Amino acid sequence: MKQLTGILFLAKLLMIYNVQAQLPASSGASLSQGPDTLKKKTAELKAVEVRTSSAGSLQQSTRAVTVIDARKYYNRPVTTLALLNQSPGVRIRQEGGLGSKADLSINGISGRQVKYFINGIPADFLGAGNRLNIFPVNAIDRIEVYKGVVPIELGSDALGGAINIVTRQQLNNYTDAAYSIGSFNTHKAVVNTYRNFNDRFFLQAGAFINYSDNNYPITAQVPDRLGNPVTQKIKRFHDRYRDHQLNVEAGIRQRKWADLFSVNASYYGMDKEVQHNLVMTEPYGAVTRNERTFNAGIRYVKQELLPGLGITFYGNAGAIKEHFLDTSYNAYTWDGKVYERRIAYGEIASARTDLLFTTQNLVGRLQLNYTADSTNTFSFSVTSTYFTRKGKDTIAENYYGQDVYGHRVRMQKHTAGLAWQRRFSPRMTSTTAVKYYWYHASGFTIDNMVFHPASQTKQQLGLSEAFKFDLDRHWLIKASYEYATRLPEDPEVFGDFSLVRANPSILPEKSHNVNLMARYSRTVFTAAVNSFFRLTDNIIFLQAAPRSSQYRNLLKARSAGVEAEASCQLLPSLSLWANGTFQHIINRSKKENTGNIDDRYYNQRLPNKPFLFANSELQWTRRNLFRRQHTLQCWYGINYVNWFYLYWSNDGRRDTKAVIPTQWVQQAGLSYALRDNRAALSVEVHNLGNARVYDNYNVQLPGRAFTLKARIFLEQ
Repeated sequence: MKQLTGILFLAKLLMIYNVQAQLPASSGASLSQGPDTLKKKTAELKAVEVRTSSAGSLQQSTRAVTVIDARKYYNRPVTTLALLNQSPGVRIRQEGGLGSKADLSINGISGRQVKYFINGIPADFLGAGNRLNIFPVNAIDRIEVYKGVVPIELGSDALGGAINIVTRQQLNNYTDAAYSIGSFNTHKAVVNTYRNFNDRFFLQAGAFINYSDNNYPITAQVPDRLGNPVTQKIKRFHDRYRDHQLNVEAGIRQRKWADLFSVNASYYGMDKEVQHNLVMTEPYGAVTRNERTFNAGIRYVKQELLPGLGITFYGNAGAIKEHFLDTSYNAYTWDGKVYERRIAYGEIASARTDLLFTTQNLVGRLQLNYTADSTNTFSFSVTSTYFTRKGKDTIAENYYGQDVYGHRVRMQKHTAGLAWQRRFSPRMTSTTAVKYYWYHASGFTIDNMVFHPASQTKQQLGLSEAFKFDLDRHWLIKASYEYATRLPEDPEVFGDFSLVRANPSILPEKSHNVNLMARYSRTVFTAAVNSFFRLTDNIIFLQAAPRSSQYRNLLKARSAGVEAEASCQLLPSLSLWANGTFQHIINRSKKENTGNIDDRYYNQRLPNKPFLFANSELQWTRRNLFRRQHTLQCWYGINYVNWFYLYWSNDGRRDTKAVIPTQWVQQAGLSYALRDNRAALSVEVHNLGNARVYDNYNVQLPGRAFTLKARIFLEQ
């Protein structure tokens, strides 16, 4: 084991990552066997091109993008967050087990600076059922990770990073079902199906269910019989999570007036117990959240509306009903016992809370593509979103004599982009783009239970330039620049009516982004290096507090770093990949802009941000091991994160500073697939060494966990 660990550590230092023996320049984040053999007719292949760009074309585009092929993981008991966390330059910080909040960073930007999309539609407007922390891998075709320039067709105000989940694109009839059971009473089930009728009409449906007690062991201070705090190992007692989703899409293909026209609808339900505050200093025993989401939408695609002109349109209307409950007078200790009965107050709010609020969303995206000739292509995209929310809390109304949450909050956003792609030669291509952002927000703040109306309107221009150079058939070089803007989101402006206070005066973030990437590809070896530089102003961050947090602007920061990835097919059945990232994010705000008495924090590394992390995996795959079309696969991986300070490094004594410690997390597993992946059984052990793991200071993550997954795939 020591020798194997040494090999993997060397691989981490070499930053080797991401290839499959049969796929040079692989776009995925692993080396698993693909489960589905697609049998498409020519017309169906055309339909695939209509719906989305292929992974290979994205890798060869001017964009700095990593593509993770989720199909390779259908047999594995892996989560979407785990796949993303293995990607170079990406780091995910989670607050707990299944269903807990997750923060993702790409090349130094994080939180809401990174935008999430489902098939190009902003996921924020589709409800919690489309969030990365619960979206099932078996419902995904691939994950696109954009770094630097975000393409105009995504139609969003990302600050230099975006995640686009492309759902299952298989067009032949199939049914795919999987069920997994794991530690902490965790259960997950997912099914997807697709049916063609009369070569024109199709029906696609999917559903998933997740459940977990999340009662993993933690170490906490618990009073003994004399009331003195004693460090004990106990189980989380109020962190149960469950959700379910059903989605259906029906439509037609290859008609004279449309290559694709469809209608879709979805329903999502979620119930979650809240265990503690943001910094895990207060346990809760009765606080809960739940959500119900309804969505309906249409899609329209026509590649040749006019000669050379194609059109794509998507529209969606949604309603979200959320309920936040904090009505208990009890005060709990970490072992779940009641140590005090209050005469007033809830566990979080100064008044108890029974808050029900309703959100209504509208989102529409129109994209036009025009091919002028063999060397010039123009694209235009506009995305418009509308958000409104209104709450009701009868308990707070009785306590304060008014229900301030009954006032409606609204937000509108419009993002437009125009891009010109020119091919100068067979080896050189450029993409030039301009963007326009506009938004208006109207809402309120509450200070000492006094209602204050507030509103804000902002607009901003952005631009980008990207180049791609094919030096030869092995070397590819990309360079890009973008002046990007990110407009505030509704939780940052209006809060969440519970743990986060409103801040309607918050300003948009702005950033200058530069990326330079080089990739080398051969049959059994591939490697890439990406360097980045960002100068960001008006950074929005969450100032955490035990009871009431708030989003605010930190004025300016500079980010620079490098990420490297490579992979190697060591033997016909043995492969190795790894990646590593170093990023240096420093404060560039002067004292006159921060309110400090001196510039002691100027040019200091920003605290509470990982700056060095890496991943690696060794995989052995044996096909036709016992019988033909049977495959056995084993893997062993390591995730590494270097320690970092919670607060500024130049404050206080080194031996007393709060530190998020170094993380070494191992995982191992095996899967056995029958009849060319028609059925598969797999098992994985996460956190093999049962290390105490923290993504955020003092917030403990699950220890060693086992997961068993069974999958059946039927194809016609």
